[in-house]
Amino acid sequence: MSLNHEVSVQSSTAQMMKKEQVNVLTDSSINDYAIFEPVTSDSYDISYTCLVIPRFGSHYLIGDLASRLPDWIQQICISFGWQLDFLVVDREYLEWGIHISPVIPPIYFMRTIRQQTSLQIFSDFPRIKRENLSNDFWAIGYLVTTGKLPYPPGVIQKFIQQIRKQQGGNYIKRE
Repeated sequence: MSLNHEVSVQSSTAQMMKKEQVNVLTDSSINDYAIFEPVTSDSYDISYTCLVIPRFGSHYLIGDLASRLPDWIQQICISFGWQLDFLVVDREYLEWGIHISPVIPPIYFMRTIRQQTSLQIFSDFPRIKRENLSNDFWAIGYLVTTGKLPYPPGVIQKFIQQIRKQQGGNYIKRE
């Protein structure tokens, strides 16, 4: 069964709006007429490996927080059409691999993931919200590189040390 519908289509060559008749199949026989193609273009996507750490060194990704992060990250990726390749929740850091369109800059997906996870964390863990006066659970700065592999442990530890040093973690107490 088919129905005729009038649809506005923008011509990419003429950049003009025009009306066309389009046949729309409305019953289960669509499988007899349609060829379905994958919704991703893997050959054009870019893989990134990403790492963030909590803003406070005393905040660890353990217990309920650690168990909820994978679901939140997966929900964010599905919501924005990104593919999560891997996820590591360590007590000191969150690391993931993401497969994404090259038109999306890293600053956009990093900001989105940081903001969305921070909202969830502060909502579900009010004690953390009371201790952290910013709206961002994550430390300023993040590590993002192209590729699909997790970072070596030495790279992660050096990154954590650098962030903590920038935060003033190596200060000398005066008495």
